[in-house]
Amino acid sequence: MISLFPTVPHLLFSLYLYNIFVGRRIQEDVSSFTEFSLMFFLTVVHTVIDLVSFSIILLSILPALFVSIILFASLGTLFTVLIGKVLIKLNYESLQREADFRFSLVRIRENCESIAFIGGEKVEERETKRKFTRVIENMTLINYATRRLDFFTTTYHHIVNILPILVLAPQYFTGLIEFGVISQARMAFGHILNDLSVIINQFNGIAAFMAGIDRLFLFMKAIQELDPDRTNEDATVMVAKESIVPERVVSPPPSDGILVKEYDAFESSSPDSSSPQPILTIRNLRLTTPDHKRVLIQNLNISLAKGQNLLITGVSGAGKSSLLRAIAGLWLNGNGEINRPSDVYFLPQKPYCPPGTLRNQLLYPSTELGDVYDPTTSTVDQWSAAGASWSDEDLLNILTSVDLPDLAKRAGDGDPIRGINTVLDWSNTLSLGEQQRLAFGRLLVNRPRLVVMDESTSALDVVAEKKMYTLLKDSLVSDTGDPATYVSVGHRPTLLSYHDLKLLLRDCSGYASFIPLEATSNVDQESILRSLQR
Repeated sequence: MISLFPTVPHLLFSLYLYNIFVGRRIQEDVSSFTEFSLMFFLTVVHTVIDLVSFSIILLSILPALFVSIILFASLGTLFTVLIGKVLIKLNYESLQREADFRFSLVRIRENCESIAFIGGEKVEERETKRKFTRVIENMTLINYATRRLDFFTTTYHHIVNILPILVLAPQYFTGLIEFGVISQARMAFGHILNDLSVIINQFNGIAAFMAGIDRLFLFMKAIQELDPDRTNEDATVMVAKESIVPERVVSPPPSDGILVKEYDAFESSSPDSSSPQPILTIRNLRLTTPDHKRVLIQNLNISLAKGQNLLITGVSGAGKSSLLRAIAGLWLNGNGEINRPSDVYFLPQKPYCPPGTLRNQLLYPSTELGDVYDPTTSTVDQWSAAGASWSDEDLLNILTSVDLPDLAKRAGDGDPIRGINTVLDWSNTLSLGEQQRLAFGRLLVNRPRLVVMDESTSALDVVAEKKMYTLLKDSLVSDTGDPATYVSVGHRPTLLSYHDLKLLLRDCSGYASFIPLEATSNVDQESILRSLQR
């Protein structure tokens, strides 16, 4: 069974590339949208009821006064919009500038040690001050615009107090109406004018609300452009019905896009087939930079058999990491088709250490997620079972296998069982080398058929590197009973002895060459791995 690789990671990775600190922004905009929408809806309902009630009273007293209210409220609303419309743009820019300033502080906090090592404090301080100054300048403009709007609205509300008296005074002095009618008409006038002035009274909130709506609309539009296979229920939020693209099944690769398909290892072709079964297939792959100005890889065709391990090398900027991202479904720029198994595991140069215990670090991403997902679904049941099948002793043995025998004991103050269940900030507790060894421990837990590594041993010495690759070859057997196949990116000459073939990306020209690293029996390497070049 072949299915399209889920497109959600495409969006997340694209947002990462553009340094969009979306979490805080989305939370603020959604909170503003929901709270103001509810408040404004209740205000409108109350206004309509109040307006109908007092309009009947005022029309029975003096229709001319009701007409004057309509004209006065219309003029007031018009001038309010003209004076205050600049607030919509300023509030939008305020959200953008404040979020950029917060993101810069987070970026500095996460990279403070690197900045200190290279003496970049002055540069970062100057850049932070520049962004903070932009926030202050925008807030100053908002204050000026709010002051002008408040001057007008204050004057408007003072005129309200004398307008009914000016209109009714001639009739009172001529004896046509009594003084009690004036009081009654003034009260009705105030209610009706307040109801008709709802935009004037709420304009500051409306301006901020519209700025949030614009940002949410642009965010939804970006989601739909990057993820055209979203369900119609999600797509109808911000897009006209006629423009909704129906959900698609597997289709030929688009002219500008990389199609990643994954297949189930248990439903692949029969094991008695005489020809080697490919585990990774790439057809007519072409990768470009995000601005499409440079071709990283072109005309790449690969058919990698089970048990054949590939090393990808080349100069910096040749597209090595981009190729791995394309296999993961994270690189959108280019075209071609990639077929890979569903159980594939990616090891980046800097592994991710989620919040949780040392057990969670080893089981990730097979940790129990019952607090997040519905426990009745099969996915969570499988993940929970995967976590429950490993005892503390099993995990301690895995730590020993990856040269971290004392880690649990250190975390548990001498008690390894306690340490395996201790919650720490592991990304800051462990060195990069320890994090990379821990990532190899995850492989022993998850047992994928295909492992893709992006300089995953860069922080290890040669001896530790050899042990990790030996562990992959000797101990890692997937759930299907096949030895794991791995694809590595690296520069060290020592990596050559752990791989069967080498893919050399040449001189940033977009072309590649394949070099057999050792003879293989009964296997035609040209049928296993090939590259079509112009």
